Amino acid sequence: MFEDKNYSKLERLKKGLYSTKNVFVKKDVSGLHSKNYDVKTDWELEAPVSDNSDNSDNQMPIKNKSKKEKSFVEKFLIFSSALFFIATVLVLFTIFGGVNSVSTSNVDISVTGPATVESGGELSLQIGVDNKNSTDLELVDLVVKYPKGTRSVSGESMEKFTEPLGTIRSGKEIKKEVKAVLYGEENSEQQIVVSLEYRIADSNAIFFKERSFDLKISSSPVNLVISPIEESISGQEVNFSVSVISNTKEDVKDLLLTAEYPFGFEFISSDPKPDFSDNVWKIDSEKQVINIKGVITGQEGDERVFKFTCGTPDENNEKKISAIFAIAEKSLEVKRPFLGIDLAINGDSRAEYILAPNKPIRVDVTWKNNSPAKILDAEISVKLKGSIINKSSINVEKGFYRSTDNTIVWDKRTNGDLAEVVLGDSGRFSFYFEPVGIGTRGSFVNPEISMEVSAKGNRVFENATPEEVVSTIIRTIKISSDLAVTPRATYYSGPFTNSGPLPPQVEKETSYTITWTVTNTMNDISGVRVTSSLPPYVRWLGVVSPSSEKISYNPVGGEISWNIGDVDSGTGVKTPSKEVSFQVMLLPSVSQIGQTPDLTTEVVISGKDMFTGASLVETFRSVNTRLSTDPGFNASKANVVE
Repeated sequence: MFEDKNYSKLERLKKGLYSTKNVFVKKDVSGLHSKNYDVKTDWELEAPVSDNSDNSDNQMPIKNKSKKEKSFVEKFLIFSSALFFIATVLVLFTIFGGVNSVSTSNVDISVTGPATVESGGELSLQIGVDNKNSTDLELVDLVVKYPKGTRSVSGESMEKFTEPLGTIRSGKEIKKEVKAVLYGEENSEQQIVVSLEYRIADSNAIFFKERSFDLKISSSPVNLVISPIEESISGQEVNFSVSVISNTKEDVKDLLLTAEYPFGFEFISSDPKPDFSDNVWKIDSEKQVINIKGVITGQEGDERVFKFTCGTPDENNEKKISAIFAIAEKSLEVKRPFLGIDLAINGDSRAEYILAPNKPIRVDVTWKNNSPAKILDAEISVKLKGSIINKSSINVEKGFYRSTDNTIVWDKRTNGDLAEVVLGDSGRFSFYFEPVGIGTRGSFVNPEISMEVSAKGNRVFENATPEEVVSTIIRTIKISSDLAVTPRATYYSGPFTNSGPLPPQVEKETSYTITWTVTNTMNDISGVRVTSSLPPYVRWLGVVSPSSEKISYNPVGGEISWNIGDVDSGTGVKTPSKEVSFQVMLLPSVSQIGQTPDLTTEVVISGKDMFTGASLVETFRSVNTRLSTDPGFNASKANVVE
C-alpha cells in the first residue's frame, strides 16, 4: 500500500511512523557501506533516532525538513520586499522625475527686484514662471503675499495679490510684472512670498510651489520727533510734544499714533484731543504736532520711558496699528524736589479731579523738606484760576487769601513752622471754597478751576551762600454740568383733557397729566435718558405730547422710559428746556382713603458729561395727587375719599 504513487514520501513516512503494524518496505542495501557522522548530542532532544537502520530512506529527519521549509519562507519574504522596493522606486521616479510626469521641482519661479525700497515708494517685481515638465500646467494662479500695510499703486490696501495665468504649456515660460507700495519702519527687513497653484490634466490634485523674496526698507514714510525732556520732578506737571512728519513725496494719510505711557504717569490732556481713549490719535496731515500734558510720580532716580508708534490702522480694529512705520522712545529721570509738596482735592491727589454739581471743595496742601540742609523762610502758595469760583466762599486755615491776585499764602507770618524747616520736617495746610450758585451757571461752558501750588525757600549749608529752592505742581478741577428733570402732575392744565372725580374717589377712575421738564446748565450731555415706573393702581393711557418724543412703556414692571439723546449746555437757561407729557389713570382702593397716592415712582435722569467724561445720574421726587403746580387745584382735592 505504500507503493501507491498518489502518496508523497512525506505521507508514506507519516503513515509508517504512526502505523500500529509498524510495517516498512525493506529495500536492498547490499551495495551501500556505512559512514560515521559526528552527531551532536542535543539532537536527541529535537528528534528521536530509530534503531531500525533499514528505514533510513523512508524516515526524513524532522529538523532538516523544518530547515528547508524555513529557508523557503525566508527566500519568499526577501523576494517580496525586493519587488516592493523596486515598485516604490518606479512610482517615485514616475511622479517626480520620470518621463511624461509632473514634478514641482520642474517648475521654476524667478523673482527679480531691488534689494532696498523707500517706504511709501513704488516696488516693481519681475516674476518668471518656467514649466520644465513634459505636461502642461492648467488653471495656474499666481499669488503674491505682501507685508502688512502694503497698498496698491492706486492707494488701496493690498496685502495679497492674485492673478490667473491660465495654462502654461510644457517647456514654456511666462513673465509678469507686479507693482505695489510698501510701507515699514526704517531698516526693517520685509519678505514677499510668491507662490504658484496649478493642476494637471486628468487629476483633481492641486500642486503648489513658492519662493520668497527679501528686501529692506531704506527709509520710513514718517519720522517721529519728541521734544527734549530729560528729567521731571515727582508730582509736578510735565509737558512735551510728539511731531509726526511725512518723509515721502506723497502725503501719508489715515495713520494712527499710539502712546505707551510709563508707570507713574497720569495723563491730563493733549492738544489735539485723543481720538480714542487717552493715547490714540488719527494723523491726516503732512505734519502734525501732539502736545501732551501729565504728571509723573516716582522715587528719586526712577526712569520713566514713553513709547510712541505710528502706522496704518487695522482693518478690523481702527484703534490698533496694523503695519508699523516708525517707533520713537523717550526716557525721563524722576527727581525728588528739595521742598516737596502735594495737593489733594476732597481727599483725591490725582492731577485732574471731577467735581459733581453742587459740591463744596476742600483742598489739603502737604509739604516736606527732602534736603539734608535746612530751609529758611519757606513759603507755600496756591494760585486759583477759574471764573466759576465763588470768591466770597473761600475760607483759609492758618493762611491768608489775597483777593487781588486770587492767591492763598502760608509763610512764617501765618505759621511759625515755616521760619526754619530741617530735614524730614513736614506739615499740612487746608482751605475751602465753593463754585458759583446754580442760578448763574447758565453763563458758563465747560468750566474748570486750576490750582498752581508753589513752595519756595532758602536752602542753607554750613559756610555756604543760601540757595533758593522752588517746587511747583498744578492740579485741575473739572465741574460736571447740572443735569436735572422736574416732574409734575396736573389735572386742569396741560396738553390733555382729564376726567374723573376730584378729589379722587375709591374705585372710580381719575386721569392725570404727568409732565417731565429737563434742564442742563454748563456742559453738553449725551445719551440722556429719563425713567420712572407706574404703581400697580395706576394705568398707562398711551397718549404722549409731543408725539415725536421717544417715550416707551413696558407693562411688565410698569417702567416708563424717555430717550432724549443729546442735551446741549444752557438748555432751560439760555434755550428752551426739553419737555414731554403723558396721561395716566388712577383707580384708588379703600386702603388709600385719606392718602395722597403716588402717580409715579421716583424719577431718574442719566447721561454722560462730554466735557468731564463723567457719567451723571440724578434721582428726583415722585409725583402724587397733591397737584401743587396746577393753577386750578386746591389742597382739599388731594386726598382719596369714599
